[in-house]
Amino acid sequence: MGGYVSKIASMSNIAVNTVYRGRKRKCIEEDDCDSDTEFIDKTLQTPKRRKLLTTAQYIYKTLFQEEKGSDITVFMLGRPWRLHKVYISQSPYFASMFSGSWKETNEKIITVEIADPKITLDSLSTVLGSFYQDEVSLEPKDVISILATSTLFQLQGLIDQCTEIMVETTNIKTVVPYYNAAVSYGVPAVKVAAKRWLEVNLLGYGWKYPTFLKEINPELMTELIESPDLVAMQTEFCIYMMLREWLFIHLQNSEETTDISEYFKKHSWVEPLLNTMKDKKYVAPFRALRMKHLLLHDQDVKIIHSDNLIPSEWLHDAYKEQWLHLLRIDANKDRGPEQMTNEEFAKECFRCGRCIDQPGEHIWRWTAFHFGLDLVVYLDTTSLRIRRNFRIDVDHITANHSKRSIIVKVCLISLNEQRQIKHSQNSGMIRLSLHKNEEKQVMSLDKQLTYPLYISVNMQIVTPFVPSNEEKFSNTTSITETDLA
Repeated sequence: MGGYVSKIASMSNIAVNTVYRGRKRKCIEEDDCDSDTEFIDKTLQTPKRRKLLTTAQYIYKTLFQEEKGSDITVFMLGRPWRLHKVYISQSPYFASMFSGSWKETNEKIITVEIADPKITLDSLSTVLGSFYQDEVSLEPKDVISILATSTLFQLQGLIDQCTEIMVETTNIKTVVPYYNAAVSYGVPAVKVAAKRWLEVNLLGYGWKYPTFLKEINPELMTELIESPDLVAMQTEFCIYMMLREWLFIHLQNSEETTDISEYFKKHSWVEPLLNTMKDKKYVAPFRALRMKHLLLHDQDVKIIHSDNLIPSEWLHDAYKEQWLHLLRIDANKDRGPEQMTNEEFAKECFRCGRCIDQPGEHIWRWTAFHFGLDLVVYLDTTSLRIRRNFRIDVDHITANHSKRSIIVKVCLISLNEQRQIKHSQNSGMIRLSLHKNEEKQVMSLDKQLTYPLYISVNMQIVTPFVPSNEEKFSNTTSITETDLA
């Protein structure tokens, strides 16, 4: 009996388990079904993206590249370009050609003569192709050719794009070609950027590379030498030293390897070289030198006369002017400039400069003759100051005036990887009245300045000499200046 009951119980358990498993399987199957349904629904609702040929891409490919439907053929640089009037008339050049009384108005085949060697088949392809697109990608290496071609067809949009690229990529390899292109094609923003790069880097960096100096033509070099914003390294005399190397590089034959120092030591000319040169274009940069500021150290004067480049008559007035300044100071008739216009200061000022590699405390003086003034410059991480150092026990001439005035303008410059100006700080013209051993702050440093830090100083320490009446100052209106007296 007990065995029978156990058997029945066992069979009942089996039945229950079978029913339970059946229900579980059914639930799993229902869950799988629901999951599959959700996946399918999600799949059906998920958009499938594929990049199709846009209208602009279709137009460029079909009409420009494949030349379908062309209604005008333009011969340029020996190649026929099968184009479409409706598209190329975006150019004012072509628009005017196809309207009015020009003979090309109703022609199906025309020829455009191109004399500019900067315009190439590749630049033509890019510029003509731009008529059929809504976006153009330009590479910096091609930008001058694109600018030349865009200028021919008067495409201001492309000219602006070229301008942006050139300003952003100005460096030692591109700056001179960019400057020349800016002059040729009338792009003032590029000219300004290139000239400023050259003013900052010519003496502190570019001078080291003969191939770079070779690129600079006499007209550009003259403009740089004349600029009051040219950043000198050390004193004005370094400009002369750079210029003699520039002349040497331009005059030597390609096969010559003579060292420049030996070249000038062993030169064979008897008359000053600039007087005897047949090619007078190299004279203008030397004429632009501020002669009186080259005569402020005996060793500098010795080099000038030894080189025998500059005619003595060029130096005569400079010697005379410096001597008259010295006599006026000694007679207590000149205690330094009281006021100067921007134009006067830019023309007269002594240019000096320095590069500071690391932040910290720095002290220096520019070893040029300052008419009895010993000016010491102090720089730390927060300020730049100038001190009138006065000692009796010195070998050089000392101005004994209780107070002397100077006018200075200081520009601090930080550069990026391409040696473009990353941040600059300009003091403007500042008049300082300095008593003996007095120190005054010229400027507080911006926190954005980084190192190496270039310091460019323009300075005037004597009253400008007026040959007609040396005791008179200019009657022009003074600029707004900070008087730290």
